Amino acid sequence: MKFKYKNLLVPAIMTALYGCGGGSDNKDIVKIENKTAPILDASALLVEGNSDAVAYADDVIKWMTSTYDNADGKMEWEYRFKESAGDFPSNDARNPEPVAHIEIDLLTGITDADNGSNLQVKDVQFVWEGPNCSSTVAIAPVYPEMCNPILEALGLIDAEGNIVNTSFEQEEDIREYQNLPITNEVIYGFQIKETSLMVTPSAFAPILINGQTSQLHLIYKVTDGVSTIDRRIKVVIDGEDAAPVFLQRFIDSDEVVIDPDTGESIPQSEISISLSEKSAPVRFNIAHGIYDQDIEDIQELIAKKGDLTEIYETAHYAVERLSIIGITGPAGMPAGVFNDVNSVSRWTEERGVTEYTVEIDPAPYADLLIRGEEVDLEFTFQVTDGNNTVDRSFFVNIKGADLVNPPEFNEPTTEVSMSTSAFTSVFSLQSGAIDLDGDNMEVVDFVATAGSDGYGVDLSNPNVVRVDPYGFLNLAPGEEQVLSYTYKLTDGLFTSEEHTLNITLTGANHNLFHKAEPAHNGFETGSLDGSAWMGGDGVVSVAAEAAAVGEYGLNVSADSTFFEIDQTGIDQGRIEEGDDYYINFYGKQTTAWGGVRVTFNKNGDTSDSFQIEESPNGGTTNWVEHTLTYLDADEFFQQDSTFDVTYRLATGTYDNFSLVKFGYAKSRDLVPDGVFTSGTAGGWAVSGDVTLAVTEDANKVQNSDDLQYGLEAAGGAGGGVLYLDSNTLIQGGIKKGMRYILQFDLRNPTYAGINGADPSPLLARIVDEESGNWVRKGAFSKPSATAWNTYSYHLNTQSVGTDWNGSQYASDVEFDWENAKVRVEINIPANQTFYIDNVKLFPVPQ
Repeated sequence: MKFKYKNLLVPAIMTALYGCGGGSDNKDIVKIENKTAPILDASALLVEGNSDAVAYADDVIKWMTSTYDNADGKMEWEYRFKESAGDFPSNDARNPEPVAHIEIDLLTGITDADNGSNLQVKDVQFVWEGPNCSSTVAIAPVYPEMCNPILEALGLIDAEGNIVNTSFEQEEDIREYQNLPITNEVIYGFQIKETSLMVTPSAFAPILINGQTSQLHLIYKVTDGVSTIDRRIKVVIDGEDAAPVFLQRFIDSDEVVIDPDTGESIPQSEISISLSEKSAPVRFNIAHGIYDQDIEDIQELIAKKGDLTEIYETAHYAVERLSIIGITGPAGMPAGVFNDVNSVSRWTEERGVTEYTVEIDPAPYADLLIRGEEVDLEFTFQVTDGNNTVDRSFFVNIKGADLVNPPEFNEPTTEVSMSTSAFTSVFSLQSGAIDLDGDNMEVVDFVATAGSDGYGVDLSNPNVVRVDPYGFLNLAPGEEQVLSYTYKLTDGLFTSEEHTLNITLTGANHNLFHKAEPAHNGFETGSLDGSAWMGGDGVVSVAAEAAAVGEYGLNVSADSTFFEIDQTGIDQGRIEEGDDYYINFYGKQTTAWGGVRVTFNKNGDTSDSFQIEESPNGGTTNWVEHTLTYLDADEFFQQDSTFDVTYRLATGTYDNFSLVKFGYAKSRDLVPDGVFTSGTAGGWAVSGDVTLAVTEDANKVQNSDDLQYGLEAAGGAGGGVLYLDSNTLIQGGIKKGMRYILQFDLRNPTYAGINGADPSPLLARIVDEESGNWVRKGAFSKPSATAWNTYSYHLNTQSVGTDWNGSQYASDVEFDWENAKVRVEINIPANQTFYIDNVKLFPVPQ
């Protein structure tokens, strides 16, 4: 290739040589003689871990370095970046967060033995990669030696050797064949500094697609002031482009549904409907679930940077928008079945088509089908974003009918399944059913079998079964429970055969530690081999006698032992900013009043910790269940962020380490009214030496225009209990083998201690009013007369061991809570007043 070079201006570097010593005589100035020229160590040009072309091609790494001899026989130093590359280490010690750019040192690998030599970059030129031969009128004729071979290969040179008149499509073919960089200048994500090149790959995302590149190809000199060395560097940004897809969205928003088990989006299945020849025309949106990642990325970029047309040149930047084209029905379909009634019923400037409505009218088949006959129709169409086109179909089944017809099901039984890690699901009782007359259908003779109703199941709508998997968190991983319902459908005149809906719930593994290898959650393999646990060399071992539950636990034989679960052992990307989660483990320390420090480390770097919390052991040497609850997760947590967790352990035994994400929903709350907006106590009462009032001062939100209230519980000399009894607390939700959080906001206005001393003991528990069985959790109030604090008490019906004061967590871990009459209690210490607001009691995974 013939090269042309263009000089670039590099920021000037001013240098000075200063003498040392206190005198001003010329003899105090030492002149350093320049004896050696700069030399290059080419091995320094390859970045360890980022020089594997196969890993780059497979998308394992997002950027790579390489060296090779180019066509001129000169050593070429090349960097390649995917446009999605980011999260580069920061060079700013004041702000160590990862950044979107990388700064390439143009002096890399160059040394000069002369003491005091000052290496500089000068005479920077860029390499011209050749003319744009797709400009067949203005440019290609000027460069025949470079363009004619390309045009000849594409059949665009006539017999006389002239360039033929080309169409837009042919010019696109030339561009693709020649594959020139879209840009080759210092523009957008390229910036040249004094001795470095700053590259921001994501800045090229709006202008590149698959197969396209932007690049900067530089020749420069490195000098020590006397001698020089020639250098070359090529930086290439590879475009990435996502084709349109169809993804599941939440019913009440456009937010994409993420599979709780895989952390991935869930594909939206192609539309399939079943109609009778008598059914009225049906309209539906064939663009339901349409999604384009590139468009969403651009919208996010616009939100950060503003109008991109003011940043990118028109020749480089084109807005991607979605469109639907070419809807085709099956051959032989009668006229009038398909009607493109409202082709684009929703279109936005930002995304293009988001809703595309079509109509299917089965009436033309009325004279073609009899009862028992049916026809299956497949309609095909294409979705394009301007760069990528994908095929899509929707399916219509039309059944023949008699003069009058009863409702009927396709199958006598409907089988569906869901995991306890799934979202709340709604199952239609009319799914798989049709009334060939097109009449409305109603559910009759509905029966829920034993265990198929109650907490976690909502049957208030007669046409659906709504299941919240949080009601079935008692299921161990892999354990199943079937909810079964029988019913019939009627159109008012005829009734269908009986139908059965079976919903199989399967227990999930909610522990984000070692989710891929659950046996390592509690050391049940009997060894640390193959696990992601590390540290504690020589003082940590797995042993049967160390087990709290199961067969094996962890022995620690020295205090201040650091034990870490590596990034690879954590299901990353599952916790995001604003989420709620908790850390849990069992510990039996040899010394009372010890504790465990838990530390979260960004990107597995123990020198970059962002959450550090102590979990006190209390005054016992028995097994203690340690739980640290984190509400409203730190902004660090994103889908692409990674972390590990370090425990500083004291001498003792430990078991069942877990990290669990959870969510609150009002429908799960066993406390009907925990915010007291009506100005009443919501069923809360007191016993013992306690008085109870509903006051404005006891509300967490002050200085509001609306009157808001909270509970003011004042303990007398004997103290007492604040409780919500079984007449008000929602029953049936407490089950054996489940964990619950009792959460409330509390202020202690009568606290008079100094520097946090003498906090009040605070106990919460659930109690069966008939048998007296209980589950409890104790702690100390956070001592403050002015600050509100949020308490999250974990009431685990299967907790083993004792609380901080030696009391058991549960009176009987085998007690069957499902039929108990349950109340919830919070103790009020003597001579203390508590303001309590926002009380919740709800199940969480474990």
